Amino acid sequence: MEVIETLPIWQQNHLNVCIEKDLFKNKKVLEVGGQTPYNVAQSLGVKSWVCVDPVIKEDKIFDESYKHYKASILYFDKENDFDLIFSTNAFEHIKGLDIGIENMYNLLKQGGKLSALFGPIWSCYKGHHIYCRLPSGEAIDFNNVKLSDWAHLIYTKDEFQKDLEKNYDNILSFHIANSVYERRTLNRLLYDDYKNIINNSGFKILEFRDWHTSKYPSEELQKVLENKYNTKNFSTVSIKILLEK
Repeated sequence: MEVIETLPIWQQNHLNVCIEKDLFKNKKVLEVGGQTPYNVAQSLGVKSWVCVDPVIKEDKIFDESYKHYKASILYFDKENDFDLIFSTNAFEHIKGLDIGIENMYNLLKQGGKLSALFGPIWSCYKGHHIYCRLPSGEAIDFNNVKLSDWAHLIYTKDEFQKDLEKNYDNILSFHIANSVYERRTLNRLLYDDYKNIINNSGFKILEFRDWHTSKYPSEELQKVLENKYNTKNFSTVSIKILLEK
């Protein structure tokens, strides 16, 4: 669909795998984060599309079939009996995700599905989720930042800043390091945390898999990370889930 091609590639990919499984047609959809545009939602043939996201400026009712609510999924209850919950790159930001998953379960009809794609998760090599824009307009993000892999897991904030200072000025390095260690918009969950939350959710798991190509730490670094975090998976970058109530 041409309208889908106007979206960021990660959202296109997630929409397309859901289209392949025929998850949208004549369905009442709740989107957690993302704010998929009206014309895209309409092109999918949905019955209705509701988006809930705490970063939305205010509630906005476009019409009875397309609504935005400024709210957290932890407590959202304005609508119910959804056929599908759809979420792209939001779960890594939700603190209290276990509560959010429980609420999503309650918001779905029996037999309803939850499809989510999210990452990079905190336990992967770029889980720091760095994003900033310089005065020049240039963006520094987790894909292009010059930084040691897994630095956010093995360094203190000061050590992390010193690593950045190999390539960036002191002020920028300070602000980036501060955002990684202090930012409130990341839940900093490890792979096993997500796995345990989903396993204990009451949902039937239809799909739980790696999405992007995994990257593995060296054998020596793997041992350091295992000893520090008491878990083994530091390779999964993003996770794709499909659950059923």
